[in-house]
Formats: sequence, structure tokens, C-alpha cells
Amino acid sequence: MSEHQASQPLQLWPRAHVRTQLVAGALTWLIGSSILLVRGAAYIQGRSWHAWALAAGLALGVIKSRYMLEGVAERAVERIRARGRAWLPGFFSLRSWGLVALMMGGGIVLRRLMVAPGQIGAGILGAIYIGVGAALLLADRVFWHAVFGRSRNGATIG
Repeated sequence: MSEHQASQPLQLWPRAHVRTQLVAGALTWLIGSSILLVRGAAYIQGRSWHAWALAAGLALGVIKSRYMLEGVAERAVERIRARGRAWLPGFFSLRSWGLVALMMGGGIVLRRLMVAPGQIGAGILGAIYIGVGAALLLADRVFWHAVFGRSRNGATIG
């Protein structure tokens, strides 16, 4: 074993190319947004009087995407590119994975506290889920642009 090999940590997981990590990030956001949108739609189904909450949720989702999540996605893309070929689950930082767990836990708590069939909470939670899902879906384009080598304005990168 060479000195260089001895100084390398044991690799239990294969290393993934940058594009593979970018696709993994894009799919993670796409799956998360899809779950939220489907679940949110189920909560507001048949609740026409929640149209105002849905509209507010979507408006807040667009604002959240533009002023918060797009920046988060851009930093994640920069992190992946700076890492180069690396361990696949590390495409998001530990802090990011922690925030994902916190948000999932928060959603579970909200569901348990607010939602009972036929109550107002279900429609409001549905609007929140649709807003957050829409924000994730809109910001996910940052990852897909990186996957296909395009900047957000459509110019080809590299």
C-alpha cells in the first residue's frame, strides 16, 4: 500500500460525479415538492371556501422561492461543484439534512395538531403545503439548470 493510499480515509461508499450529485439534489427537491403538492391538494379538495388560503399559499410560495430557496439551491449547487467527485449523500451539507429533518418533523407535528377530517385546519394546512411545495418546485429549476449546464438566465455554462 502506498503512502498516498494509506493517508486516504476508508471509502465505504462510492464517489459520485458532480452531475450525479446535481441530479440527486434536483430529484430530492422534486420528490419533496411533489409530496407536499399532492398532500396539500388532498387537504383542500372539496373546500372551495379555502380558495383565499390557497391563493395566499401560492403567493407566499413564489415569494419564498424567489427570496429564500433559490439562494439555498444556488449555494447547494456551488457546494457540489466545489466538492467535485465525492460521496453521494454529501451532496447536501449536514446542516441542510438537519433542516430537512426539522421541516419534516414540523410538518408531522402540524398535521397531528391541526388536522382532523372536515375541520378548518385541514384546508389551511393544505394551503401551507401547496405554498411550500410550489416554492420548492420553482427553486428546483436552479438544480436542473446546473444539471444541463445552463445558468438561470438560460446561457450555457462551460
